[in-house]
Parts: sequence; structure tokens; C-alpha cells
Amino acid sequence: MEWWAYLAIILGLLTAFFLSGLPIAFCFTLFNFIAVYLWMGGVDGFALLAVSAFSSLVSFPLVAVPLFILMGELLFRSGVVALVLDAVTKWVAGLRGSLSLVAVAAGTLFGTMSGSAMSGVAVLGSLGQIPVGDLLIAGIVPGLLLAGLYAVYIVVRVQLRPELAPEMAGESYSWRERVRAAVTISPVLIVTLMIWGVMLFGIATPSEAAAMGVIGALIVIAIYRRLRWEVIRVSLLDTVKITGMVFMIIISASAFSQILAFTGTTAKIVSFASDSGYAPTTILIGMMVTMILLGSFLDELALLMISIPIYMPVVAALAFDPVWFGLLMLLTLEIATISPPYGLALFVLKGVVPDASMGDVWKASVAYMALSALALALVMACPPVATWLPSLFR
Repeated sequence: MEWWAYLAIILGLLTAFFLSGLPIAFCFTLFNFIAVYLWMGGVDGFALLAVSAFSSLVSFPLVAVPLFILMGELLFRSGVVALVLDAVTKWVAGLRGSLSLVAVAAGTLFGTMSGSAMSGVAVLGSLGQIPVGDLLIAGIVPGLLLAGLYAVYIVVRVQLRPELAPEMAGESYSWRERVRAAVTISPVLIVTLMIWGVMLFGIATPSEAAAMGVIGALIVIAIYRRLRWEVIRVSLLDTVKITGMVFMIIISASAFSQILAFTGTTAKIVSFASDSGYAPTTILIGMMVTMILLGSFLDELALLMISIPIYMPVVAALAFDPVWFGLLMLLTLEIATISPPYGLALFVLKGVVPDASMGDVWKASVAYMALSALALALVMACPPVATWLPSLFR
């Protein structure tokens, strides 16, 4: 059977499983069992799945995944996140579009404390053989760039069209109250800076920094007198659930990579990219556009599991920096989630704002898609934006 026939069958089966409503990890697990049985020796081939599962999880950097998730859960379940949100609100109160600015500022800050993004980073780092620490650090400058673009757009837009964000007749805050709010959340900021600082300066690995983050989160919760058994219990249970899901995805994606290699699909795709005659930049843009199109229909993790085994051999063949490429993939995934008509974030927003029509949600997403695409283009055109900071601490 030709490699393109294998690829068509693989994508067709996965699409059918996705449409069935099965969880992503189960879709890939079911596909792996079918593919191994049909193409890799029948029942005897199942032994390869056990070996693949073990080898994909025996990686020290993956220790950071449950620890970062636990840190985020502790801060969220204890209500500390609400304190941070309140402090940010006091600093931007009185400005037009203040609610949008709070969302950007708080989202940026929460992103440094939350372990939710670790699932994508863990899958990308594990399957793509990209250093997780470098990938996390590489996201700092582009992340701040993206937040800055969003904030500037909001300020300019509401100045041009004030009716979009009427002045709110709410409480105003003095500088003294704002400083007091900043001091109130200083323990959270100190812990966050400490975690990133030890990674930036090479003092600790991401796994060690994550462990420090859990300890720091417990200390912060204790300072706010919110350290209760129920908070710890719920945080641990949620961490186990999320970590189990992430690890199942990593196991399934690792086996999926081996199936692609066994069928010869990976080698043929690499050969096609290398011998196509197209410039590497053209191939890179094509890869990103394909991810955005597929990401309009697929879950982020599903898209990562499909694309990484196909893309990373091409990345190696074209001699792209894997950290730079990994960050491009993460930025592309963010664009895909807000891409009409089926970007998952759009449906989440529609659920939060039921009075808005789906058309309104689509229109609102266009500007942020354009800003995210601009950030992606800047990182693509100037790789040091992503690679400069990690290179300082290697």
C-alpha cells in the first residue's frame, strides 16, 4: 500500500472517531489498537504498545506536569486568583474598556501561575523532543508581546468608538488603594517570579521549579489564611484527573508516531518536503496555515497529536530550531481556537455571553486573530524573539 493511502486511512479513521464523541485520548488509543493489529503483526504487536507506553512516560521533565497543575489548582481553589483579579481591576478602573484590559492583564498573569497550558507543552516537548524548560522560557517574550498588542488594540479601539465601551459609573480608586492592592497580592507575585527566576538562571530544572511552585503556593495560601483540607483534597483530585488525561494523550501520541514511522508515511513526507523545491519558509508557512485550518475543527491536543509526528521529522530535515518551531506551533494553536466558524474558544464565549449571536462572536474574533497572526509573523520573521531568552541561560 502506498504511503498516501496509509495517511488517508489514518486521517479518515481518526475523523470518524472524533465525530463519535469519544474523548481525544480514547480516539487515539482505539486507533492505535486497530492499526497495530492490522499493520504491525496482529495480537503479537500489542506488546509494542506496552513498551511504547512505558518509554514515553519515563522522562524526568514530565514530573513538572502534575506539579505545575497542582500549583495552579491550589491557587484557584483557595480563591487567591480572585484576589489577583480584584487587584488588577483597581489598577485599570476608570479607563474605557477596563473590563477588557482586566481580562488581558489577569489572563497574562494567570498564565504564569496556571498549569493548564502544561498539557500542550508536555505533549509538544515529549513527542517533539523539545526541552520543556526552554519552551516555557521561550514563551515569555512572545506572550508579553501578544498581551501588549491586545491591550493597545483595546485602548485605540475604544478611543475611536467610545460606544463600544461606555464609561462605567463605578467606584474609583485612589493611588493609595491601588498600591495597597498591589502589596496585598505581592506574595503571589514573588512566588511566580521566583519560579520563573530559578529556571531563567539555570538554578533549577522545570521539574524542580514546579516543586518549588507547589511549596510556594501552599505558603501563599497559608499567608492568606485559606489553607484548608478541602482545598488540598479537591486540588489533588483535579490534578490526578488532568494529569491522567495528559499522560494518556502522551502514551497514545507516542504510539501513533511509531505507527506513522512503521507504515513509511513519515519518511515519505520528509522526502516530499526536502525534494519539493520549495523554500523552507514557504513549507513552514504551509504547515502553520494547515494547522490553523485543521484547528478550526479539532481540539488543540488532537491537533498536536496528529501534527507533531508528521511535522517534527520535517523540522529536523529542514534544520529549523525545535524550540522556535514549538513556540510557533503553540501560537498557531491559539489562533486556531478563535478561528470561525468552529474554533472551540468561540463556543465557550457564546456560552458565557448567551445574549450575543454567533455572528457577533465571529466578528469580534477577527481582530484578535489578526493580532495573533501578527505576533506569529513577527516570531517567524525574527526567531530571536523566541530563542534569545532561552539562549542566555543554557
